[in-house]
Amino acid sequence: MPALLYHCPFNCSLAVRFAAAEGGVPLDIDLVDFATKALASGGSLLDVNPLGQVSTLRLETGELLTETTACLLWVQSQAQANMRITADNPDYFQLVRWVSFTATELHKQILRVVFYPEATDPVKDNFRALAPDRLALLNTHLSTRDFLVGNRFTAADAYLVWFLVLSARAQVPIAGYPHLEAYFAKQVTRPKIAALITEDEAARAKT
Repeated sequence: MPALLYHCPFNCSLAVRFAAAEGGVPLDIDLVDFATKALASGGSLLDVNPLGQVSTLRLETGELLTETTACLLWVQSQAQANMRITADNPDYFQLVRWVSFTATELHKQILRVVFYPEATDPVKDNFRALAPDRLALLNTHLSTRDFLVGNRFTAADAYLVWFLVLSARAQVPIAGYPHLEAYFAKQVTRPKIAALITEDEAARAKT
């Protein structure tokens, strides 16, 4: 039986789905209503993860993983050879670097606040103002490469692509960062990623 991912459309668990699809890692999906924490299978996400947050992943062993970074690195470890980077590969720590960068500098530092309903508009704008330095760093890094790490799509790309999918909705535009724009345009048309975005759009439309 595959691992089970508790997934809320367009939340960060979508990054885990991107990584799993590209790495050939099978996942079962249990959809979450993020407002109520209700599970499509019945019951509540709170019964699985007391914090009521995704990403939450139930492994085949029954062990529970939380935190998107941990879930992404688990998927990366299970990926097919075309995507796998083992811990003895020098690229592995670059992988950890970029997964951590997206988690701390983009996801929690910007998106978490911008989508927080209680945050005032001035507070949201203050956190959006953090974006240019971070986007410029990415733009420079991607000026000579197609992927964040090495010459292959990895879990780090999955996380960054998820952020970029949400960035327009968060009013964090990437216009003016040509290498980042080109990277996003290319990655978002990968068939498996495009299909998952369409699937989440359909799921959200039903709620």
